[in-house]
Amino acid sequence: MEIDRFKRVAVILEGRVEYERNVLRGIRDFASSRNDWLLRLEMPGKGTGKFLDNWKPNGVLFQSAGLQSGIMSRLKRMGNSIHLSESPPRLHLRSVGLDNGMIGKSAAEYFCDRRFEHFAFVGAEVSGFSKTREAAFRESLGEMGLSCEAFRMDSNISESAVLAWLEALPKPCALFSVHDECSLYLTTICRSAGIRIPEDIAILGVDDDQLICELAWPQLSSISVPSRRVGQEAARWLEDMMSGKRRQRKLLLLPPSGIVTRQSTEVNQTEDELVNRALRFMQIHLSRGVNVDDVLREVGVSRRLLERKFSHHRARSPLAEIQRLRVDEAKRLLLETRKPLHEIASLCGCSDASRLVTLFKKLTGVTPGQYRKAKAARS
Repeated sequence: MEIDRFKRVAVILEGRVEYERNVLRGIRDFASSRNDWLLRLEMPGKGTGKFLDNWKPNGVLFQSAGLQSGIMSRLKRMGNSIHLSESPPRLHLRSVGLDNGMIGKSAAEYFCDRRFEHFAFVGAEVSGFSKTREAAFRESLGEMGLSCEAFRMDSNISESAVLAWLEALPKPCALFSVHDECSLYLTTICRSAGIRIPEDIAILGVDDDQLICELAWPQLSSISVPSRRVGQEAARWLEDMMSGKRRQRKLLLLPPSGIVTRQSTEVNQTEDELVNRALRFMQIHLSRGVNVDDVLREVGVSRRLLERKFSHHRARSPLAEIQRLRVDEAKRLLLETRKPLHEIASLCGCSDASRLVTLFKKLTGVTPGQYRKAKAARS
């Protein structure tokens, strides 16, 4: 039996959306380094039990969506199985997934930094990760004395009910949507009803699914997540298990990588339009090495006036704002990619890696390498 020399690894996952496809890419990344893995992708459904009986995998990587409770219990009892998401609380599965609490907190901080006063959340009624994101969003807002409206959708909710809720929201409103597909649906409803995005409702999703974000009009801002790394870490853990190694902890949650801002949240960030123009220019031209002189030419005012306005509206100088943007982008790239430091420096608008290291340490207290290593260790 030639097949016996392989470790048979079943991946039970739909692979329909880009998040799931990136998880699959991560699994492939790890599997390509092995010569003894035999991968098989199986769609979750009524035939899953029969598939497990017939193929008898040595290990299973799976998502719970579409699986019956009996199959979930069976997979839990298997010695070598990893759940590809945060585990449902009642099952306590070995799991690799996203830190949904951090995702909710990031959304709250992002909107508060843009000085919104009204907030809303749209999620899924039966989704565990949706509930976690909503709870963290609420808690983070609550710590700042703020609150939010919430709407939880299921298959029986009508479009008219969603529209009535959106129209009743106080405006302008910062709306955090559970994922990009939900955000796309909301933008369609808003446009058809004449609700302006982002002027009336600014929408932020999750996953940074580029195709979905660009299908929307205006294009969607989204929280970027390390979906590919979910697959890589789950596959690595499964290999350890199949090799007889055991880990003490049963849960690995990865933090979000950063936030990609597009038109759906590009509202005025201050009450001063000149400062807003300067901020937009900085963000758009960051990777081109934008400096304060470039900004002055764009907005057409004196350095002294620009400095005074930034001090009043942003509590920092224009130069400090550019530096903050560079470091924020560097943080995202350090977490989301494996790019070497010189490439990250270029993408952040720094002339070389040494300049980025100096700036990064000045603003964070650690080097980019230390930051990347510490974040990886905590996750």
